[in-house]
This record gives sequence, C-alpha cells and structure tokens, in this order.
Amino acid sequence: MALIEVRGLTKLYRMGNTVVHALDGVDLTIERGEFVAITGPSGSGKSTMMHLLGCLDRPTGGTYLLDGRAVGDLSDRDLARVRNKRVGFVFQTFNLINRTSAAENVAVPLFYARKANTRAAALRALERVGLVPRSHHNPNELSGGERQRVAIARAIVNDPALLLADEPTGNLDSRTGAQIMDIFRRLNEQGVTIVMVTHEPDIARQAQRIVQMLDGKIVSDRPAAEVAAEEGDGRPRKWTTDAAPGVAEAKPAEPIGPRVLTARLMRGATAGLVCGLLAVALWVAAIVAQLVLQRVYGPMDMQSFGPGKPQMPPLPFMIGGLGACLAVTAALVLAILAIVVSIGARRRIRTEPGHWRGARRALVGLILGWVAVILPVAGIGVSIVSALMKLK
Repeated sequence: MALIEVRGLTKLYRMGNTVVHALDGVDLTIERGEFVAITGPSGSGKSTMMHLLGCLDRPTGGTYLLDGRAVGDLSDRDLARVRNKRVGFVFQTFNLINRTSAAENVAVPLFYARKANTRAAALRALERVGLVPRSHHNPNELSGGERQRVAIARAIVNDPALLLADEPTGNLDSRTGAQIMDIFRRLNEQGVTIVMVTHEPDIARQAQRIVQMLDGKIVSDRPAAEVAAEEGDGRPRKWTTDAAPGVAEAKPAEPIGPRVLTARLMRGATAGLVCGLLAVALWVAAIVAQLVLQRVYGPMDMQSFGPGKPQMPPLPFMIGGLGACLAVTAALVLAILAIVVSIGARRRIRTEPGHWRGARRALVGLILGWVAVILPVAGIGVSIVSALMKLK
C-alpha cells in the first residue's frame, strides 16, 4: 500500500468574484521510503499541495489517502493527531522558539503528544542530525544551518511516517544547504519518506523523483536521474561528513566557516567592549593624575612663575595640561561610543550570525576602543613628563 494516494485533488480560493484554482485535479502516488521533490514557479500550487499533504488544510474536492486512511473524513481533532504523530514539518524559516534551548524546541511535539521523558527522545533526535553538543543553546546562539538541523530533529522526534520540507535550504548558503541535503538523504536511507518543496533545480535533483507543477496541475513526474541526464548533470558536489564508519545516524560536518567567522566577530566585539571599559578606568586615572599635577604646580596661573617662586617654563606646563585635558575628554566620549557600539555588535552577531552589520559594528567598536585607550594613556604620559620637568 502506498503511503500517499491523491486522486482528483482540488483546492479553490475565492477572491471577490474570481475563483482561483490552486490545485486542479491532481493525481499523485508516493510509496513508502521515497524521496520526492515538488518544483514549479510561484503560483504553481506546490505550497498548496504541501499544506494539503500535511493536513494543514482541507481540499475542496478529490480524495487524499494517508497510509490508507481518508484524510477528508477526519475531524479537526483527528487531523491534529495526524499532524503530531504521522507527519513532520521542516520550514524555510525554522519556526523555532527563541527563548528555549534546542532540546526543548525538539521536545515540543512530544509535549503535545503527552509523552514522558521528552528530553531523552529529544536528544536522540538531535543525535540523528549531529547536534547533541549544541542541545543547550538557544536558537539565537546557533548558525542558520544549526537552526535548520534543530527543526529537522523536531520534525522526526515522533518518528513520523512522512517528512514534509518546505524550501528547507532557502535561507542557507550553498555549503550549509548541501549539509542539510546530506541529512535528508541519510534519513531517507533509514526509511523516512520525504516530500520536499523547492524552487532550486540543483536541490530537486538530489531527490529520487521530481514532480513539476504548473497552474495547479502536475505537468511532469519523472525520476531525478532522468531529469539530470536530460538537463546535464547539474548536481552540486556532495559535501562529505565526519561520521564514523558503521554509525547509522547522520553526523554532518559542522559548518566551520560561519561558526569560525561568528566566533571571530564576537571576539572582536568583546575586545571593543573591554577596551571601552578600560578606557573609562584610564580616564579616571588621568583625572587623578591631573589633580596630582595641580598639587605639584600649584594654581594654574602665570603669577605662580616668577622671582622667588618655583621656576617652571610656562609653555610646557600649559601645553601639557591642555593636551592632557583634551585627551581624557576625548577618551571618555570614545569609550562610551565603543561600549555602545560593541554591545550592539554582540547582539547583532548573536541574533544574525555572519551578518555584515555585526561585522562592521564589531570593527568600529574595536577601533573606538583602542583609540579610547590610547588617548588617556597619552594624557597620563604628558602629565608625568610635565611633573618630571617640574622636579628638574
């Protein structure tokens, strides 16, 4: 018995006086263990097909059998059970809960299924996507590829019969997308049936079958190898993984590039923050040095220098005092800017790893921090030199 049997499936939407045929009499059969890619331009009906296969919507007409069960006859409560236990979803935008850890995100379907010991099952799902070491991190502490792997783990935590993926590589770079596709292939080898919607031809060719839609109808349903041979082998290079021999679970290589970049940017932003705080401390030290200098020089006026009074060239004194004052004042302003910019850079890097704005803010914060440190040091140095001149 096929896992999915669709006959004459129709979905109509009314927009004013116009009737839109999102699906127009679609017939489709998907066997257990298949990996099928659904492609087509925007408005072709592939997303509507995904929603109907995932029991997120009801068809206007036709029949849909999921594992031999007529979905159209189910109540809303029964549809919810099917979505929770029989179907797993992977979305382009991940749809993770930002304030909870990766393990807790994966455990959400288990919570709704009222299962006990959800953490152990969540960790097993994370192990299948090679992400156990990051299980305690929140989504904003993970790269885009890692967040998608958490979403995949959440989709398979209940061991669903069907895994639906809607543009799973749409928000990822090519290398990370290749790693996600490697996970899908390994899951498919373990017996998971996968239906993936994508508009990327090179991603679609990595499935077993390619179903092409246009204007709510299926216009082509062929093996991916046949499509690749006809169009020329445009398959992307498969990235190897670090899985040990004999290990069945997927162990994809960590996305080293984005993670290393994020770590370096975070170190730069942290350095800028530390420099800003250090500059504030040096500013206080410079003020103290100025007070000491005033005690050595006495009142800062020209009458302090004359017959019978401490002899001190007034020009170096004035230049030194003015330079030190300007240095510490500028240092304070730059230190505050460095702290604000560095904190903003750290926040940006955490929420959007690899984003160019985070890199720019980290660099600006680091430069401001260093300048803010140098200025009070120079001011203190001028004060010390002026004091030494006085002692001479």
